[in-house]
Amino acid sequence: MSSKRRAVGQDDEPRPSLRHCRRHRHAAGRRKHLYLVLDDWNNGFSIHKIDPDSLDDESPAGAGQGQQHLPEPPVLRLESPIGSVPHDRVSFSALGTKMLVFMNHRCALVYDTETAVVSIGPHAPARMLCGSGVTVPAGGMLYALSHRFFDKEDPSSFHVMQQEGGGWSWKTLPEPPPSFTSRQIVVSHALHPDGCTIFMTMADGGTPGEPLGTYSFNTERSEWRSHGDWALPFFGQGYFDSELDAWVGLHWEGYVCSCQVASRSRSSTSESSMILMTKEKLAYDYEDWTDRRGSASLTYMNMMGGTSKFCVVQTMMPDGVDDEDRDYCSARQLRFTMFGLKYDRSGELRITNRRSTRSFLLSRHRYNLFVPFALWI
Repeated sequence: MSSKRRAVGQDDEPRPSLRHCRRHRHAAGRRKHLYLVLDDWNNGFSIHKIDPDSLDDESPAGAGQGQQHLPEPPVLRLESPIGSVPHDRVSFSALGTKMLVFMNHRCALVYDTETAVVSIGPHAPARMLCGSGVTVPAGGMLYALSHRFFDKEDPSSFHVMQQEGGGWSWKTLPEPPPSFTSRQIVVSHALHPDGCTIFMTMADGGTPGEPLGTYSFNTERSEWRSHGDWALPFFGQGYFDSELDAWVGLHWEGYVCSCQVASRSRSSTSESSMILMTKEKLAYDYEDWTDRRGSASLTYMNMMGGTSKFCVVQTMMPDGVDDEDRDYCSARQLRFTMFGLKYDRSGELRITNRRSTRSFLLSRHRYNLFVPFALWI
């Protein structure tokens, strides 16, 4: 069997011009790093710059490197005082060489990883305040979908942040269809390989087993489309891997999964076909999340030379912590697992590229539900 599978929907209609979708490619040959975001001090967040080669230690899978601490100091610390609005939120996203930080009732912060300059971005639109949501970079711009649970009449809003004339600005986009907003929570999302179509799966309550629906937004035409009552098989962000010709993400059960890319032009009444999962479990499943045992996120790394790697960032409770003490224990173990993926001769999804694991000790102070993650910039 071929080691590369054709994604559904990639040849059923012409793709939009990539000139508009990929205007802001990284300069060829620029070395990237993992930027790890942690809530590991009393007043806010720390951002650590990590060389992926330092994690690739040639140790056997799971061996780790003992109880180490992350190198100090971090490249950036952000103070985030609790505001007057309940559930004050902070979110992070990457756009090109920049990291963007969004806080309710405050201007966005823009941290340039190449120059180490921190600049002030625009105020968030009023309808983004006090809401939860997701941000997706596409075509050199950042798309932000927000949902405000307390607003029963008009809960969702959709905006794009772009840089024009040397400054940043927000633009309001068409709102999602009513069936989209009634489902409340984005549980997974992925950018189509055309670079212009964002797929999102919604759920009532954001848990497995709840009613699901998948939608897409075309950034060139500013159009929404419903694709039926099925779900992307991963949670959080999925990534297109050109070597696998598929989307890749973390499954609810803690395995890495891949699926064929959905068609941009067709609706479907069944979930995405050809879902494959690794045999090895690399993260906690959803039940462990809800029990506060740990959490996990996946980062895709397009390495120099054209190869692809993935990194699972996972937090775990220390050994010996009782169930009733989980809410009061600030200590955590942070584990990085780096690996590659391929299809074997039977067409199964396999972990490759010398899976390596490193572990560190850290503290958690502010946000018990915050999930540490890494951005590849």
